[in-house]
Amino acid sequence: MRQQAPALVFGWPDAEAGETRGAIGIPGLASLYLTHDLNGTVKGLKDTPRSTWPTNLPLVFWSFRIMVGLGLLMIALGLASLWLRWKGRLYEAIWFQRFAVAMGPSGLIAVTAGWTVTETGRQPFTVYGLLRTADSVSPVAAPAVAASLAAFAVVYLVVFGAGI
Repeated sequence: MRQQAPALVFGWPDAEAGETRGAIGIPGLASLYLTHDLNGTVKGLKDTPRSTWPTNLPLVFWSFRIMVGLGLLMIALGLASLWLRWKGRLYEAIWFQRFAVAMGPSGLIAVTAGWTVTETGRQPFTVYGLLRTADSVSPVAAPAVAASLAAFAVVYLVVFGAGI
């Protein structure tokens, strides 16, 4: 029988040691959702060369958990609202209203965390396995980039103003 890959909920990734310190996980869950088999084999960082590892493992690790955790809280909010609506107490449940208000920025935070996972998780590559970030740097100087950004800002401001 193959070893089940756990889904790590908490821990601290240690790139030097190649392990997650203080890991708390759900046994077999990563195998199940990644391979659709409770005993499926999941390749991890130890199966890839260190030169291809993300440059900031803790940032990728925690950003992913923030994204998933907020997603689960959003599902809980939706299910709670359905339950309260079914019971006829949706408008009287103060705890639910406070929970809903607290969850207001959760979509933006979850999307930002997901973007962070995507962008930092693929480093040091621009295109994973094909093009390294160091090889894809533009030859355009910083002042030219700043001038281009300023020009875009002015154009968008004019278009926005005309739209109003």
